Amino acid sequence: MAERVSDEKRLELIAVTKSKSSPNHLDIWALLPQTNCKQCGEVTCLAFAVALIKQQRELSESKPLQLKEIFEERLTTLKFMLS
Repeated sequence: MAERVSDEKRLELIAVTKSKSSPNHLDIWALLPQTNCKQCGEVTCLAFAVALIKQQRELSESKPLQLKEIFEERLTTLKFMLS
């Protein structure tokens, strides 16, 4: 059962709003094909994810992500996350 906050304590409460945080490299990596094919110029998909966050690479450089229909939804999500 939740504890009730007294009126006295209620005045001391401060609303906390959390701004949208940037995705981390593991969030990005989870949506990549994870083939480690090196076609993007990086050694692994994890390295590619880090480069994407640092804006050193473009999503269009991931050939498997661009060519396979099964990754269409992931690509859309990644574009939104990185914008």
